[in-house]
Amino acid sequence: MSRKKIDKPKSSFKVRVENNGIYVSSLKQDNAQLTQLNYDLMKKYKVKTSDPITNDVIDRIFKRHIQGMKKFKQTMDENPKTVDDWTEDIIEELIDAICYLIVRKKRLKEINCIEQIEEAKKEADTLMINKINYYEKEMALVREQAQIDILTKDQELGRLYKKINELESGHNKPSETSGEKWVQGYNEWKKQDGKKT
Repeated sequence: MSRKKIDKPKSSFKVRVENNGIYVSSLKQDNAQLTQLNYDLMKKYKVKTSDPITNDVIDRIFKRHIQGMKKFKQTMDENPKTVDDWTEDIIEELIDAICYLIVRKKRLKEINCIEQIEEAKKEADTLMINKINYYEKEMALVREQAQIDILTKDQELGRLYKKINELESGHNKPSETSGEKWVQGYNEWKKQDGKKT
């Protein structure tokens, strides 16, 4: 079996070596080119998972990286900050995060309060509508009962007038006179009864 010789791809990266040393400027240029290639590759081949949350986190990390490269012109690994500086940055970021969480919690409470107020208003409206419906039904029943009472009284009056007419016709007296006499007798009886009490 013969081995086929594969040509190495030509690299656009050049490192100049002189006196067994590497020029820093050459490395920085190479690093910038690598970062640009990395950026181009990441744009071309986006990492996607089946989890949309993970995808969102990946996209956010990548966008932050691009912002950092534009602002600081170096990777975090190249940053010469001390451990204390990095720790201070973390503390500041966490303090900011705590502030953001407090504001978010406050706003959620406000939203929750507004929702509770709206819910209470809806409940009050429902109760008021139910009360109005109840009182309308009650009023309808009272009106119906009043009409029944009026009809009953009218029927009783009709029976009384009929009885009066029967009594008057039984005495063979003219109805007008006997009606008048009956009313007079009733009024006199009422006067006498009123004197006794």
